[in-house]
Amino acid sequence: MHQCPQCKSEDLRRSRAKSKWETWRKQITGKQPFRCAACRWRGWGIDEGPRFGDAEREAAERAVAPDAPNLQGTLLATEPKRHAEVNLKALDVMEPDEKTRL
Repeated sequence: MHQCPQCKSEDLRRSRAKSKWETWRKQITGKQPFRCAACRWRGWGIDEGPRFGDAEREAAERAVAPDAPNLQGTLLATEPKRHAEVNLKALDVMEPDEKTRL
């Protein structure tokens, strides 16, 4: 919830569950109890998470790396793993001899 349904204030905070019933309701429904600091209203709603302004969104976009760094030619570079070739015809043989063993 971002706005109080009674006074339309945006000064809402999550409230604690005050009984076992409220704890159970919170777990079952996924809703949270909220309290308005302006009018003292207390009720249940869905926690929509934080709101971010334009400046915060722009800062987050700048913080994300556009591409992974190229590590070729550095000590951190890894070579692709190579798997041993499998002789598929040898897999069909009931009792492999020494020539067809992998």
